[in-house]
Amino acid sequence: MSGLLALIALAALSTAFFYRYGDRALTHIPITTDENSASKWVGETINFEQQPQEHHFNVSFRLRNGDQTTVFRLDDIDLSLMIPRAPITAYDNPALLRWFLTEREFNRQRVVFDASLMQIERDQPLWGYDTDQLSIALTNNCLGAGYWEIAVYANPTPDTHKTVYQGYFTFPRGAYASLVSQLNPTPYWSQAPSMESWPGFKFGVEQSFELSMLREVMPLANSPDVQEQTVAIINHQQEPILSQQEQQDKAHLMMFPASQAFQIRKTWADMQQSTPLFHSFVKPGIYDAARLWSTDFSQLAKVTGAIARPILSPLTDSELLELQINFENANGEQRQLVVSGIDLEDVPALANQDYSDGVYMPLGFGTPFTQSYQALHENPPHKQPFFSVLLDRHGQVINYRKAIGINGLVLHRDIDNSQHLHLYLMSYERIQLISHYVIDLASMTGNPRLMQL
Repeated sequence: MSGLLALIALAALSTAFFYRYGDRALTHIPITTDENSASKWVGETINFEQQPQEHHFNVSFRLRNGDQTTVFRLDDIDLSLMIPRAPITAYDNPALLRWFLTEREFNRQRVVFDASLMQIERDQPLWGYDTDQLSIALTNNCLGAGYWEIAVYANPTPDTHKTVYQGYFTFPRGAYASLVSQLNPTPYWSQAPSMESWPGFKFGVEQSFELSMLREVMPLANSPDVQEQTVAIINHQQEPILSQQEQQDKAHLMMFPASQAFQIRKTWADMQQSTPLFHSFVKPGIYDAARLWSTDFSQLAKVTGAIARPILSPLTDSELLELQINFENANGEQRQLVVSGIDLEDVPALANQDYSDGVYMPLGFGTPFTQSYQALHENPPHKQPFFSVLLDRHGQVINYRKAIGINGLVLHRDIDNSQHLHLYLMSYERIQLISHYVIDLASMTGNPRLMQL
């Protein structure tokens, strides 16, 4: 009898497994139209047609408005650039490999395809726009494996940007699993618990993070026995809070507990001493005011110093910079934010109010939040040495999303002094900037590359 029960249980497990992962069809995937959209167009299906080159697909999707039908097509798209793929530097450490894959999965990636990359078949003029005024965005959302988004934008002038259609689809889990397995030295099944749901992995909390496996620290050019340098850092906490387009657009997604509702917040210090709540970003890709995301900015209450290191990564021939910013939380416990793989030549010099034109990246490991397909193709994510990690005093990972409520960072050099590096931390979903630091790299001027900046 026990043997029969075991067979029944195995059969049930096999059926559930097949139901979840058996679908590998990449055609006629249903699209759900954003219910908050004012557009009269309704998404029908999206299709991924395999091309001769591995991982390359023609992508087409159909929209309908009454009797009118429009089909958009993107030809020969390298889909591997949008599937989580760990850098080769993490291959030999299972914990790092899992961390990088999970970070890629839960960091939003929106890729924009301009008019030169798309074909449109339509019955009638489309929304009154010319073809060359339209673009398509394909997004791998930060909600776990398979939750994607498709959108059409109109850009009638260089200064205007309008979403004219937005919808969601779920990538067939079997097809997604196959792509992840093909692109990484690990079967998808071993990574599924951390890639498919928020609770499954906790983003590596209390995992030791072996930085030494990812890069080599180099000696300072003028001090061959020294591999790191303490650098000055200023917390501009009394400075007025900055807010540009994305933060202004999302301001309504932030609220405060009743005890803080009437407090005036003008400076970074005001923001850091508050505990805002944010509308949660939930499936299929919307903000939910009924589910609020909490924060604890006191985990980064006090800046205690900064360290700069010249490094080399196996992923590039360039000498790079790694920063470690040391904090204490409200209880005096140490925190370390490590931002590694910074190529200062790629960090623009900007006025503070133009921060959003700087290096605008998620914390952890990911791509720019929004990127053109051309830029993505030129800079495959798994070949980029840039990542960041938040560690405790034991060098173990802290879940910055849940423990603090932060989600991204911005870097730019000072427009008047190229050796002053500005760093801003962003809240959950980039709804608000919460801090502004300036790191003075002048003490590292023995480094030839820094001297050229």
